[in-house]
Amino acid sequence: MEKSELELNEEVLRKLEDIKNSCQSLVEKIGQLQVDLFDHPDKDLERSLDKLNNDFSKNHAHISEICGIFEQKVS
Repeated sequence: MEKSELELNEEVLRKLEDIKNSCQSLVEKIGQLQVDLFDHPDKDLERSLDKLNNDFSKNHAHISEICGIFEQKVS
């Protein structure tokens, strides 16, 4: 049995939300690691984590925007 357009759109939206949640989780984990480094500084790792955090934060913002747009299409 084929899925309806609504079912397909809802499935896409769930996957987009999952990607958004994964990005958020990565930002949080990087932040925790950055805090852990306060006691044992490593400048190279800190720079790398800053870049990762910025990249994942931008990706999270972008996927959030996409989710919002797609949500309007589904509803």
